[in-house]
Amino acid sequence: MIAVGSLAAAVLTAGQSAVASTDVTGDRPATATAVEVFTAVPAPPDQLADDVAQALEAAEARAEAGPADLAPPYVDRTTGRIVAGVRTGADSTKTAYAAGSIGVDPSTADNGNDDANQDGLETGKTEEPASETAAAEPEAAQAVVIPKIFYPSTPKAKYSLADLDAVKDAVLESDVPGVQNLYAASVDAERNRVVVRASALTEETRTALASKYGADKVAVHLAPNTFVQKQVSRDNDANPFFGGSTTNTNAGTCTVGFSWTHEGESYFLTAGHCTSANSDVRMPRYGTQKVGKVVKDNWNNTTGSTKMSGVPYYSGDLALVKMNGSWKTAGKMYVGGPNSSSYRKVKGVASRAPKKGDKYCTGGTTKGELCGWKVWDAKTNIRYVDGEMARNVTLGKKGGTCTARGDSGGPAYTVSGGKIVAKGILSAGGSFSDGDCMDVFTDIRLAEKAMPGIVKKG
Repeated sequence: MIAVGSLAAAVLTAGQSAVASTDVTGDRPATATAVEVFTAVPAPPDQLADDVAQALEAAEARAEAGPADLAPPYVDRTTGRIVAGVRTGADSTKTAYAAGSIGVDPSTADNGNDDANQDGLETGKTEEPASETAAAEPEAAQAVVIPKIFYPSTPKAKYSLADLDAVKDAVLESDVPGVQNLYAASVDAERNRVVVRASALTEETRTALASKYGADKVAVHLAPNTFVQKQVSRDNDANPFFGGSTTNTNAGTCTVGFSWTHEGESYFLTAGHCTSANSDVRMPRYGTQKVGKVVKDNWNNTTGSTKMSGVPYYSGDLALVKMNGSWKTAGKMYVGGPNSSSYRKVKGVASRAPKKGDKYCTGGTTKGELCGWKVWDAKTNIRYVDGEMARNVTLGKKGGTCTARGDSGGPAYTVSGGKIVAKGILSAGGSFSDGDCMDVFTDIRLAEKAMPGIVKKG
């Protein structure tokens, strides 16, 4: 990848480990004193039906409300049933709570797909001159949900969501020998454990993980050729600005994610690592003119993700830019190649959080529109090689062309009825050990929860 702007030195590869030992090079079963190791790169599963995915989201919300007693839920891919485990020893009221019926409405939850050839493509944008005042833009109301009923199964589980989240949040910054070679951690709901990804591994690390956390609570995915890097570098956008366009920040060149609105004012969303708090933002067409200013940012440029004020959890890698004066944004987004003038209207945000197997596209100033991505893992913590940690992010996987520097901050999305459904904001990219592309993005719904305002619709 080619670095752009001031972040030329911010190239990060998980393979650049401080410990050269490759004592463990293949699969190992778990023992009483050492954790399991596996090397195969699991393929993302098929995308869930919208109603099933919504039911899973509701079960996840229950687990988050009772994390000490409820295990992370998942979908049995054979039966399609929601599995909502309950910690062994929890009282019967917790089982009844987890087993309660879940109502969803698939008719209002078209989250789109990765078919970029649908109708609805527009061209011929007209530049709007900057003026002294701009009309306020109202925020749209949310749709009402009519339920369809799901009934989760509730098997006993050894570890609760709180048990596993505690390991996920601590392991990459632990005192385990060889911790510098551990670069990502996420909860494996189906196996009721945490999977830690490593660029290199020794028997000492295997046994230390087992001793500290439990041999059956952690497994290691050994992927020695994996690398992940931040992407800081469409092209010449005009006022009002669209999602997917090029923006220049104090950190270099990045991509506008989605246009945003709050109390009738214009904003846009991008990646936090592309900015710093209160910094000015420019657009290539207008040279040194300051078109906006960063008003919210959840990224520390030394340590990574930080918690937003009043938000008890991490929200990935985000920054909110408020437009100055009469500079505006519009509820539209560029699609096509890096220099494309084609765009689509934005329909709204996904009705649920990303789930394994979800299909999506990405857009960026460097590589343009890339479709064929599938969600590989969600709610993941991942360390970039410079030591910064992205927390509570989603990993995607695809073959072919990867995202590159400059695409950071850009949109992750699907297309539904010819319009864009917002899914996330790009943070980083790289490759898996099998050669496929890796993509890291922040769930757009975290932005709507943590930031004032909502995604602007077209």
